[in-house]
Amino acid sequence: MIKSIILLLLAFLTVACQPQAASYIKNPVKPITPAPLKADIAVNGYTSTLKDIDIKFLGKEVPYTYSEGKIANSRGYNWWISKHFALKSDLPEEKVRLYLELLEMSYPHYVALFGMEPPNIERQRIAVVYGSSRSRVREAMLDDGFLRGVHKTAGGETMYYNRAGYNFPYPREHHQRYIVIHETMHAFHMALNGHSTWAPNWITEGLADSVAHHVYDPNLKQLTVMVFDRAPMNYIEMGLKQYYSANKPTIEQINDDPALKRGLNFFIIHYLLSSPERAQFFAYFLKQLRVANPHSESTLSTANSLLKHTFKDWQAIEQGFAEFVQNIKPSFHIVSGPWEQDGASYWLRNTDSTDLSRLDINPPRKQTQPVMDFPGPLSNKIINISNKNQVAVLIDFEQSQIHRSEVGVALQAKRSKHNQLYRQRFIGKEQISDDQLLEFIIVDGERLHINGQNINKFSSLQLGLTSEIREALIKNKSIAILLSLEEAHIKITLTALNNKLIEQQIILPIARDILTILNTKKISLLSKNNNHLLTPYLYPANSVSNTQPSVAKIPNPWVF
Repeated sequence: MIKSIILLLLAFLTVACQPQAASYIKNPVKPITPAPLKADIAVNGYTSTLKDIDIKFLGKEVPYTYSEGKIANSRGYNWWISKHFALKSDLPEEKVRLYLELLEMSYPHYVALFGMEPPNIERQRIAVVYGSSRSRVREAMLDDGFLRGVHKTAGGETMYYNRAGYNFPYPREHHQRYIVIHETMHAFHMALNGHSTWAPNWITEGLADSVAHHVYDPNLKQLTVMVFDRAPMNYIEMGLKQYYSANKPTIEQINDDPALKRGLNFFIIHYLLSSPERAQFFAYFLKQLRVANPHSESTLSTANSLLKHTFKDWQAIEQGFAEFVQNIKPSFHIVSGPWEQDGASYWLRNTDSTDLSRLDINPPRKQTQPVMDFPGPLSNKIINISNKNQVAVLIDFEQSQIHRSEVGVALQAKRSKHNQLYRQRFIGKEQISDDQLLEFIIVDGERLHINGQNINKFSSLQLGLTSEIREALIKNKSIAILLSLEEAHIKITLTALNNKLIEQQIILPIARDILTILNTKKISLLSKNNNHLLTPYLYPANSVSNTQPSVAKIPNPWVF
């Protein structure tokens, strides 16, 4: 009896998760069990593609969920359901459908990572609450008995008390998607055996953060989860900073420390899943931990013991983890600006900055992951990269902002020693004004500005776009910048489509000492105060081995 009372009061920490069990009034409406719905999802590795889905509006009818009557109706909220999930929300239908689609695309990966589905999932659904503002979510939480309301700093919370995830909207669009995938995985976790405290933080948060570290293509309705290397919400950078700040902790030390270290948890999960053999042992370990079903005070010691019992050569595992982390080199770094990502494209959320925002893309020569985990750009009619000395960026303009635009690409030259060191451990502060860049910027849809930041003996140039290019840009709202590094110059090819391909070529003479330090695998995307989409195209030939399947046959073809 005492143990049961203690369990009701225990908190489960998430992004999020700090369950606040309080008095509640049980929902007077008897939950209903609607007829089965369809969710046709094609899964290829970590990539889910939505084929067809049923989403049903229930209004004030409360569906039957794992919350077992402990979640109530709220003012202005309605219920929507899909095959496995029930969403209580006051958001517009468009957003409701997006989140239910994302969750159904995530569901096969939840199942794969935990090795099982929740019992009775054919009749029950996993409850999700997503409000239009933090204050509206707080109101829903109060209705459900959580008297503390919304956590001050969290992005969302999943409550052990009623096994429901509450999501707080943020301005960042990728976070809006991330948080619902993350919190609902906690609710899935709790639905397996009624609570979540049988697993330590590095599993509960590590799995939820890893699966929510995603890329979503809204046009293809395609979600890639478990993304290791990406730009927004870069957990690699967070993990490296935590790893070196904590003096290179071992898996055992991370397991035994109850403090939440998201980046380190993220690293452990990806390390254990990065080899087929380790992945099998990890799955077996997770099953044994779930069967042992420890509660809170015994969870860490039980996990520690089972790890060493499952992985027979524990020292080899620890050594492999240290080597794994110390060889990680992120391909992306947001130098400045609130960048968002849709599929293989990047765009800048509106700011009032007077400077260009910058996103660096530097794929390492030796990638620790066999396949880059985010979808690569589809082939394009106006871009044709034929050799390793070429790089391109496709700019898709927001029509209303074509004449309010500074957007383009830069080739990176030298980076200061201070910044080189910063990029290894991400400790301290970056001195971004010290870097050397050769910038190619489309200004107001009318001219090309070529500028050298900190590059000696280079004078800035302003070149007008031809009338044909400008006309094509206005009509089809896109333009490509292709840079070809040649023996004594850079050939710039601007391409647009207007019934036929329109090209404008510019030869930029450049000093040999500058040309030799430029590299088409070291680029920066640049933008200022607009929402134009930038899609980078890098030449893949050096990175695709003869043993790899053809790029056309895999959903994420940026094979490094």
